[in-house]
Amino acid sequence: MINLRDYQVSMIDDLEYEYKKGTRCVCMVGPCGCGKTILVAWMAAATALNNRRVLFLVHRQELIDQSSETFTAMNITHGIIATKQPKQYERMVQIGSVQTVVRRLGEIPAPEFIIIDECHHVLANTYRKILDRYPSAHVLGVTATPERMGGHGLGDVFQSMTIGPSVKQLISWGNLAPFDLYAPPSKFDASQLRVKFGDYVREDLQLAMDDNTIIGDLIESYHKYAEGLKAICYCVSLQHSEHVARSFREAGIAAQHIDGETPKQLREQIIKDFRSGRVRILCNVDLISEGFDVPSAGAVILARPTQSLTLFIQQAMRAMRPDENNPDKRAIIIDHVGNVFRHGMPDEDRDWSLESKKKRKMPTRIIKYKSKLAHNVSKYMRLQHRAHIAAMFTL
Repeated sequence: MINLRDYQVSMIDDLEYEYKKGTRCVCMVGPCGCGKTILVAWMAAATALNNRRVLFLVHRQELIDQSSETFTAMNITHGIIATKQPKQYERMVQIGSVQTVVRRLGEIPAPEFIIIDECHHVLANTYRKILDRYPSAHVLGVTATPERMGGHGLGDVFQSMTIGPSVKQLISWGNLAPFDLYAPPSKFDASQLRVKFGDYVREDLQLAMDDNTIIGDLIESYHKYAEGLKAICYCVSLQHSEHVARSFREAGIAAQHIDGETPKQLREQIIKDFRSGRVRILCNVDLISEGFDVPSAGAVILARPTQSLTLFIQQAMRAMRPDENNPDKRAIIIDHVGNVFRHGMPDEDRDWSLESKKKRKMPTRIIKYKSKLAHNVSKYMRLQHRAHIAAMFTL
């Protein structure tokens, strides 16, 4: 069985408590880097051992591939419900593309336990159809940010919420790298941008950000703050992302652009080159925000303004994975668009709720911020698996 850290054991204990109270749908909140995929794999395996079917829902092909790799590495037999995949419904654990599952509701064996990855998407109609189809199944949603655009809560789906460790705790324990955040002055002005569906209008962002001077500032800041590091750059549009990548190459820095339309083989090769260091700057539009894990990535460049707290946290923390080859790693976050002033620091303690929130007041401080490791806190020791918990996890 899978070894768990003791904070992960506590997260499972909290979840079990909710189910034993009779709660059907629970939202589990854990920061980026707390090991949510490991937790999902553990719970899926424990549930299957009790002869109960598990359906793990994800919303992108890259996340299906990554989850399947994790399950396979942990010797968890599973099927994949997605286009161009063989149907193996006899397997107790299924990883399913939301889009494919909703088309096959009439043929998929009913799961007793549904786990929803990145469950801040759960208000979409596709998820509702799936949950309505299996009303007796227990439901678990996992996310780092339990709210949607505009601060809409997830209380229409989930009855309760459990909270894992904070970002500050994970940094102090060594489960996340500490970070330096730089917010250099920029020509960008958000005051004239329109807002629709809770975020800035994409066309307005394109006009505001696809500017030679602003892109030149991105390159200058990379040289100043993150020279030589592998960096993920978040852009506002395909055209903008391609322009930024081209500008980095013209400055002598190996850079590539990928998007959802990039052919799979080419996209995989570019990501492979980024992992190996042949590509230094990886430009994209929202593609590398959820579930993308490259511990050797040392920096992120935020060139996409957003009013979405979820998007900001997912992107800003993408370089904070610890790197076993670089135990002294400090992630660099270069915020060229003022997202930190809208949303606060990535490690800020937040009062999460399933209810919708009014727009919060954002701090107007900090040009450079350094996260602090707690004093006298040693690296967190992994806890051996507690066998009795697996027996308890029977839903």
